[in-house]
Formats: sequence, structure tokens, C-alpha cells
Amino acid sequence: MRPDAVPEGFTAALAALDAVPVVLFCLSSIVLGRRITSPLFVVGSVVAFAGGAGKVAWKALLALARRDVPILARQMRYVMPLGFALMAAGAVMRLDALAGVLASLVRPPAVLALVAWAACMVAMSYMAVHNRQDVARDNWVEEVVNTVGQAALLLALLL
Repeated sequence: MRPDAVPEGFTAALAALDAVPVVLFCLSSIVLGRRITSPLFVVGSVVAFAGGAGKVAWKALLALARRDVPILARQMRYVMPLGFALMAAGAVMRLDALAGVLASLVRPPAVLALVAWAACMVAMSYMAVHNRQDVARDNWVEEVVNTVGQAALLLALLL
């Protein structure tokens, strides 16, 4: 997309919805970070959150300023995986704490929410390959699925 070419259908409501799973991820990361107590996990969480926040900023600029800033959309495919890798490394460095978290997640009723989260993440992976970033309908579907998934993860962690 050119900076002056803003796709149809990118509204303030879509931009606002895009922020919801990012906030839910942040809350889940705080819960996990407090349980895992790994500085590397926390750094990874911040990096992954920054990637999501950048994508939220991209959609907000599209919707409100009718301006495309491609770097804000593209950065997520590099920044978020880096954040997730740092989170995983931090969690692995604290296997005792990670084992406790996993044990709590595989018990009912948390396991049901965990399965819902996993299903949503599989769907998100599929959509990342098959959906178009510049199609508003695809974005709506992705954001609803991501919101449900992130809410399910937070619920699983809190149960």
C-alpha cells in the first residue's frame, strides 16, 4: 500500500477492537510474569506488547488520519516473534515456576479455556497465511478471533 492509499473499511471501531487483544495479552503477561519471575520473560513480554501496540497504532492512523505507515504494520512480523522467543527463553530458565503454571492450566476448568485459546491461535496462524492485511473484513475476523483467544488465555490463567 502507498502512504496515500488507505483501504476501505478501516474504521475507528476496528482500530479500537484491535487494541483489545493487545491489552488482554498484556494482562496475561503480567499474570505469567508474576508467576514465572524471569526478567527475560518480562523483557520478551514488553517486546511482544510493543509489536502489538505498533499494529494498533497502524490501524488507528488508517482509521483516524487516513494515513498508511507501512512500517507499523510490517514490524509486527519481526517484533512479536522476537518477544515470544524471549518469553519462551525466560520461561525455560525458570522450569520450576513454568511447571507450576502448566499444572494449573491443565486442570478443569482452566483446561477448557486453554483449549479455546489454542484453537484461536491455530485459527490466527491460518489467517496470517491466508487473509489479506489490507482487507477490512479479514481484519474484523482476525480481531474477533484474537480477542476471544486472548480472553480465554487470561481466563485460564486466572482460574
